[in-house]
Amino acid sequence: MVVSAGEGGKTRLRVIPKGFLIGVQDKVRRYQEHRRARARLVELYRKMLRVIDEMEAMRREELPSSGKKRSSKGE
Repeated sequence: MVVSAGEGGKTRLRVIPKGFLIGVQDKVRRYQEHRRARARLVELYRKMLRVIDEMEAMRREELPSSGKKRSSKGE
């Protein structure tokens, strides 16, 4: 079996000896799962930031005034 791997900015082909094939296949599978999970986390993080930004913008919006002056506490 041959796998490609990035090393120093270049893609290299590696021949996997028969005795290591199952172990390497397992590591490749786990790495691919890791990359997919990481991509999902990145997307969730982006969505969270959008919601937080929206909340911040809403918090900063001017509230309509009723025309009445508010008295401070203790008066």
